[in-house]
This record gives sequence, structure tokens and C-alpha cells, in this order.
Amino acid sequence: MTEDSTSIALQERIKFFFSDANFRSDKFMQNEAKSNDGYIEITSLLKFATVKKLTTDVKVVAEAAKNVDNVVLSKDGEAIRRANPIPDNYDSNLRTVVVFGIPTADVKKKEEEVKKEVKKEVKKEEEKAKEETKEGEGEGDAAAEEKKKEKAPQEYSVTIADVKAAFSKYGEVALVRMRYSRAIPEKEIVKSAIGSCFVEFGSEEEQKKAVEAKDEKVSIGGVECEYQPIREWLDFNKRNNNNYNNRPAKKEEGKANDDDAPASSDPLKIEPLEHNSDCVIAFTGMPEGSDREAIRAAFEGVEGVKVDDIYVDYSRGEKDGSVRFKETFASIKDVAAKFAAGEMLIAESKVGGAKVLEGEEEEKYWTEAARMAAERKRKFNDRGKKQRKR
Repeated sequence: MTEDSTSIALQERIKFFFSDANFRSDKFMQNEAKSNDGYIEITSLLKFATVKKLTTDVKVVAEAAKNVDNVVLSKDGEAIRRANPIPDNYDSNLRTVVVFGIPTADVKKKEEEVKKEVKKEVKKEEEKAKEETKEGEGEGDAAAEEKKKEKAPQEYSVTIADVKAAFSKYGEVALVRMRYSRAIPEKEIVKSAIGSCFVEFGSEEEQKKAVEAKDEKVSIGGVECEYQPIREWLDFNKRNNNNYNNRPAKKEEGKANDDDAPASSDPLKIEPLEHNSDCVIAFTGMPEGSDREAIRAAFEGVEGVKVDDIYVDYSRGEKDGSVRFKETFASIKDVAAKFAAGEMLIAESKVGGAKVLEGEEEEKYWTEAARMAAERKRKFNDRGKKQRKR
């Protein structure tokens, strides 16, 4: 990377870290700023993975900061602070739109992974052949191929930079979060791109400008994408008891809400969950804007951890959350300590605290996890009964 390109990349990172969208939810930066007259030492910024990849030189970061309009460099050139305080009436929802129809493609897998999956599929097909029935006979190769495509995990064929470029005509794009479906390791379901993202603008006025022009649609990767205000989308999902779908919200009249349905009369059957010790990291003070994908991404590159096997107990907007693993790994306590110290980040922000659950705390966690699993199972069964009655 050339000197100029390094400086430009650093300017983008600095602008993001000190932006309203990030700074308001980054407890690590807020705490350091409070204890240092609003300044963040550049040596602290150099601990951030995305900055460390670009440079380890304080002077290089300081020079880049001189060209960023939302920050001020200290006189000694060793610290940076925001140029202006975050507005008291800041509401990220008033600055955000949800985008749909972002192009995706089948995940490109390594050769060894493909070989393993082929062997697994061959074994399944052999077992299926033994129990073959007339059901599904006559289904053509095209239909079979279509089913395979539906099951194939997806990845985005465009980048965050592409999304930013598409919406920059309406104003500054402060933050883009690509959306993924949840991985369910026990069902061999891996995370998959769902063709949707959140775009947060630098101001409410810029979001309004985009919303007013939404009938024009935007082109991302050569595909026309729809979008709408996040509040409109959230309200629709809340009214219709949806779990944050990846389609635009549509007005529906006269549709009953499942929230009005009577509670289940079936007894709750709690079955203990199989687990090993030292397999859960509990987090407190989750940064605003955290989600399951950001939490999983924080563990990428940790030796002994398969990101797709991680189960995340967390819902957007909650203060606390946890991550559990199929098996423990040698550095699990060191990893928890690094999160607690701010050396490892979630959504580029420091968490309030992190620790490996042990003893009574661990047993309490697994007891509650078993209860929640039973609740979900009962709810699923209740929905099945309603559908059969219709």
C-alpha cells in the first residue's frame, strides 16, 4: 500500500471511529475520552485491528487525522478528539434505512471443504436410496438443482464500499451493516447473506433526502435495490410478529396479530442440554449496534474456534449477551480477558466486561438455556397447530 493510499484508508477509519454512528455506542472510546479531556491517545487507536493493519506509527496516524473534518489533533500530535459533541437528540433510527435485494452468490469454498461435503452428500443419497418411496419420483434434474441452490449458503457479491457509493448521492454514509441469517450448528446450518443491509447516514436530513427519492431505487452491483426507513420496517415486524425479515414492509389491513392469541396450554417440557465445561463467555455492556454477526466476526482468527459452530445468545439492543462453543479451547480465558481489556472488539467497539462462566454461574446459564429452548419448541408447536386449523 502506498503512502497516499495508507493515509486515505486511515482517514476513513478515523472519521468512522469518531463519527456519531460509532462513538455514541463505543464505551471504550467514551471512557478514555472522559478521562483525557475528550481525547483518545493515538497509541490506543493503534490497538484497533483495522488501524494496526495499516500502520503502527503514531506520526502517520496524526498526519492522516489533520485531513479529517470531524476530529481535532492535540498540540503534541499524540491524541485525537471529536470536533463537536454528539447531539443530545441523536436517534440512529431517524438516520437509517434498510436495503433489500443486494446481490449474493454461492459461497466459494476451499477444495477440501467441497470434497468433504461431496462425501457427505453421497452418503446421504445412498441412505436415501435405501428408503426411497414414490414420493418425489419424476422430479426433474432442474428442480433438484433448484433445491440445491436454495440450500447453498450465500455471500455478498458486493462490498460495503459498493453500498456506500450507491447511497453517497444522498449524503454522507456513516455506517453500513450487512445482514446475515443465523448459523445453527446443530442443524448444520451455516450463516448466509440474506441480501439486505442497514445504511446509516450522517444526518437525519440526508436520510430524509434518500427516503424521498426511494421510488427511484438504487443500483448496487448492477442490481436495482429497494429500501425504506428502518422505523417503518421495525414497526411492520413488530405488528406482524416477524423476526426482522429481509423483505420490505408492506401495509396489511385486517390481519390478526399473533400477540393477541391466547397463551399455550401445553406444559413446558424442559430437557437438559448436553454441554462441556468452560464453553461459555458472558458479555456485559454490549455496544449499541451489536448483532450476532458482529459477535461471530470478533472470533474470526481465534485458534481452536470455528466461527460457524458458535452459538450466540444475544438480541439486538440488549445490554448483555453470551457466546457458547461446542467444545472449549485452550485460550478461552485469555480471549475473554482480551475482550474485557478492549484488546478484542465487537463491531469495532469495546464491551463493558467479559468472562468465562464457571461453577454455579455456568450451571445457571445452562438451566436457563434449556428453559428457553423448551419455550421456543412450545411456541413452534403452537404455531403449527394454528396453521393446521386454518
